[in-house]
Amino acid sequence: MPSRSTTDHHITDIDFLAAIFGVIIGVLAGYASEHGFRSVAIAGGVLFIGLSLGVGVNGTMPGVHRKRRREPWYALAAFLMGGALGTLP
Repeated sequence: MPSRSTTDHHITDIDFLAAIFGVIIGVLAGYASEHGFRSVAIAGGVLFIGLSLGVGVNGTMPGVHRKRRREPWYALAAFLMGGALGTLP
């Protein structure tokens, strides 16, 4: 049985929704930062990054999040782009 290549990945609905959610949170964080709510933006960003990577409240990672998944990376990349868009005038 041939093994599947890691580059043979089609974007799924979950990947797409994770990216959209990342853009929304990023835009909100960038907007909050530009309008004087920098601590709220930082707290929201740290919370989003932690939850995206699966870090629990007590600092541990559940077993389901230990395997390599693509959704968090789509969400985090979109979060950075959204944050940049949110800081535009």
